[in-house]
Amino acid sequence: MQAERGQLLAAWVLHRRAYRDTSLIAELFTADQGRVGVVARGARGARSRWRGLLEPFQPLLAAWRGRGELQSLSAAEPAGPALHLPGRRLASGFYLNEVLLRLLRRHDPAPGLFAAYGNALEQLARAELVEAAVLRVFERELMRELGYELELRHAADTGDPVDPQRRYYFEPGLGPLPAQEGSGPGTVTGAALLALAAGQWTAEEQPLLDEAGQLMKRVLAPHLGDRPLHSRQFYRQMRQQGDRHE
Repeated sequence: MQAERGQLLAAWVLHRRAYRDTSLIAELFTADQGRVGVVARGARGARSRWRGLLEPFQPLLAAWRGRGELQSLSAAEPAGPALHLPGRRLASGFYLNEVLLRLLRRHDPAPGLFAAYGNALEQLARAELVEAAVLRVFERELMRELGYELELRHAADTGDPVDPQRRYYFEPGLGPLPAQEGSGPGTVTGAALLALAAGQWTAEEQPLLDEAGQLMKRVLAPHLGDRPLHSRQFYRQMRQQGDRHE
């Protein structure tokens, strides 16, 4: 599906790679057409009007034409300043991109997810916001937009409100099930479930964020497949480098 002739659509670059001598293949994320693969001919050339533009975290207006899996990029211009993700937040931005590449089908409209992605990037660029909290909210919205909304506020077996003082097993597709006394790993507190539902944490609630992170990792695993995420490895490398310099 191509953009209408002359129509510029809001887009983000999820991934790009060199193609032939001076061109690029880029995976764009748009609201109305979802993930779109484009060939940007000559984009790496010294005199290209697109040189340095087709980068992750740079909001774009773009148009393309053609048919098939790869379209031909016909226009691209900045839609605003590039977002700067400081320090390890850069790895979190690449994590968002990699997850979308794994889970989005081409040409499948996702306006709600497009908005959630833009919001997440803007929040990651703000150092005062808790990084992990931004990721957990995006993951929750990602599942909802893909048709797998998570029940986090009510027990799956009785429908009773989740008790913040209890521990639960979370069964994807069902929701929280009360855990038995002495249950081991794989459970989550009701407080963490409710915090994830509300999308609100403070820096002092790191244990709840850690629980929510493990929960979302288990929820996403069947959808992401067995291949390791490169962004997680990148994040570990950045963390180790930071620890050595502290």
